[in-house]
Order: sequence, then C-alpha cells, then structure tokens
Amino acid sequence: MKSEKREEKLNRAKYIRELEKFANRVVNFLNKEDITKEEFEKYIDKIFKNLEDIKKVFLKSEYLSSLENFVEKTANLPSSDKKIEEIKQETLYEANRLRKLKRVKSYQKEKHKSRVIGE
Repeated sequence: MKSEKREEKLNRAKYIRELEKFANRVVNFLNKEDITKEEFEKYIDKIFKNLEDIKKVFLKSEYLSSLENFVEKTANLPSSDKKIEEIKQETLYEANRLRKLKRVKSYQKEKHKSRVIGE
C-alpha cells in the first residue's frame, strides 16, 4: 500500500520535473540569436522524447496545468504555419506568464501583510 503511494509521488515529481525542464530548455533555446524554424523543430523533437517516456499524471494546480498546456502547445508549434519570430515572441510571452504564476505562491499571504516586522 505504502509503496504504491510512494510510486505515485515519484511519478508525479518526475513528470513535473520533466515538464519544467522542457519549458526551461525551450526558453533558453529561443533566447539564442539567429535560429531557424528547422533548428527549432529538430530541438523540440529531441527534447520532447524525454517526456514521451514518462507516464502522464493528473495535475490539479493552476500553475502545473498551465505548464502542461504550455508544453503541449510548444511541442506542436514547429508544425504550424507561423514564422520563427512569431513562435519566439508567443512562446517567451507564455513562459513569462508561467513564471509569474509560479511566483504567486512565494508571496506573503494577505493576512500577514498588515503586520509590521519587529512588533
């Protein structure tokens, strides 16, 4: 029983880690100068292989489900009719939104904001 739950946790962590790795790699690749759509397509195919091997897990938080959607959308971009500049702009915008969503958790809760430090 416990090992089943542990296995579930491990699969979940592995899946989330791979999603985040994929998103970070895409952003780093798109920040390079002078990339072509063909290079982007090859790169996406290469880094998406890791995700194909991992069992998909249900994600309920807003950030994680948005991350999953971002990865799925990005993986399908090379087959679209869009130019690389358009892909780059859209993807980096979406990645920035994702980072903001992730950071929301690290901010102070509303009930603690009114307290003055040192009282």
